[in-house]
Amino acid sequence: MIQKPIVPPPVIFIGCALIMLCLPNPYPVTINIVITYLIALASSFVGFFSVWQFYKNKANIHPIHLEKSKVFVVSGIYRFSRNPMYLSLTGLLVAWAFYLQSAVSFLGVFLFIYFITQWQIKPEEYWLEKKFGESYLAYKKKVRRWI
Repeated sequence: MIQKPIVPPPVIFIGCALIMLCLPNPYPVTINIVITYLIALASSFVGFFSVWQFYKNKANIHPIHLEKSKVFVVSGIYRFSRNPMYLSLTGLLVAWAFYLQSAVSFLGVFLFIYFITQWQIKPEEYWLEKKFGESYLAYKKKVRRWI
């Protein structure tokens, strides 16, 4: 049985970012800081446009109260990813790992992907399938979960 999410995605994001900061750095990674900032900027744009699409479509943006969802968004950036908000947070963690110059800190990125998939995305998908049925299943077949 899939349970309703209880931990908001920003809390998972901050937790993973803090874990990344605390990890040892035995394998330094050097990358041009401009690339790091470009990744952060691109991720921020993805996040902005995904929230904008929710706003435009009057969709429920609260990740814990899935039952309040009246619509699911399929336009704009949601034509390419079913979860661009989580994709943007993942991109920010990638930029953070590069900023920390630590290969080990990428463990935080993988933790985020795992936890957000298990604790947030799968319950969202379950709820959306129950609420919207065939239209959501058709969307799932057409658009990938991440990218």
